[in-house]
Amino acid sequence: MLTRSLTITPRISATVVSDCDAVFDTVGGDVAKGAFDVLKPGGRAAFIASGANGVESPSNDFTSLRPNVYRDRPHLERVVELIDAGAVTVPAVKLFSLDETIEAQKLSQSRHFRGKLVFNFR
Repeated sequence: MLTRSLTITPRISATVVSDCDAVFDTVGGDVAKGAFDVLKPGGRAAFIASGANGVESPSNDFTSLRPNVYRDRPHLERVVELIDAGAVTVPAVKLFSLDETIEAQKLSQSRHFRGKLVFNFR
């Protein structure tokens, strides 16, 4: 799992012997920029968390992609079908009030929680 506080290279280089053919980035920011550091020439990087245009490739050796991520009813209904069939597992959700902001930040920084941290504003 990658977070904004980690760079992509150390996490991947520990498990990959050679350069990557493709990277799929769901984090954005500096992590997205590091995607090109682990790609071999001709590699492709896809970005869904780096704005409407994705990340510009630093050279012609790489292809930068920004898939169109639909959020319309038919696509969301398909996600529900996959969840109901057990093909996709829903991440854990931990709810916090605004008074628990410090606790939520500590949990996020600990990197021991897999799922979503959500704040309840009501």
